[in-house]
Amino acid sequence: MEGSSQTKDTTSREKQKNTQREKQIGVQSVKPVLTIQNVVSTFFLGRKKLNLKQICSRARYLEFNPHKFAAATVRLKRPRCTALIFGSGNMVCTGGKCESDSRFACRQCVNILQRSGLKVGFSNFKIQNIVGSTALSEPIDLIKLQKDFGPYVSYEPELFPGLIFRLRKPKIVFLLFRSGRLVVTGAKTEKQIHKYWNGFFEVVLKKYMDTENSLRCSSEYRINNNNKDYNTNFFYEALS
Repeated sequence: MEGSSQTKDTTSREKQKNTQREKQIGVQSVKPVLTIQNVVSTFFLGRKKLNLKQICSRARYLEFNPHKFAAATVRLKRPRCTALIFGSGNMVCTGGKCESDSRFACRQCVNILQRSGLKVGFSNFKIQNIVGSTALSEPIDLIKLQKDFGPYVSYEPELFPGLIFRLRKPKIVFLLFRSGRLVVTGAKTEKQIHKYWNGFFEVVLKKYMDTENSLRCSSEYRINNNNKDYNTNFFYEALS
């Protein structure tokens, strides 16, 4: 009877270990979806010198205060975007959720200016930056990530709670937080940002998901790691 009870205990323990391993593998294998939060684009109106005061007096949708900012502002509802018109004829459009929305918003701005009687065009359209964000189901081990990828990583928890991971080609930046939230910026196309996010998650980030420690607060995480490692305060106390 005692032997059978021992075997039952060992089998139950093995089952628990296997379930824990399966949970960890399942958590690490589920890749969160990256959602695009902002698309920044630029284009040229075809005229190098624009009188913004005169243009704002014609168009109802323009806001211009030269004492605050040197560009006129156009705010669109659908899609919800904001465009800046500079006197050099360049325009910057922000707030789009995809490339097509950003292009459509730029077209709408040109249409508004043309209806007000201004002879402008639409040329040299270019996506300058795409920003995406997502959240992981587990916190990220930022200290371990910093030690393994030192030259590509910038992490100063006393100044900023996020870890900055930079790629060289293309110049895409991953901003990681202890809570599991992250921001991806620097991409030029939607295909590019999703491609490098998938690669970053599969090759790098999946290995640094902290399944053992569920602490998500950045300040508490910083304090705990400062207690473990030597810091500048320890060095200055030794000199005094």
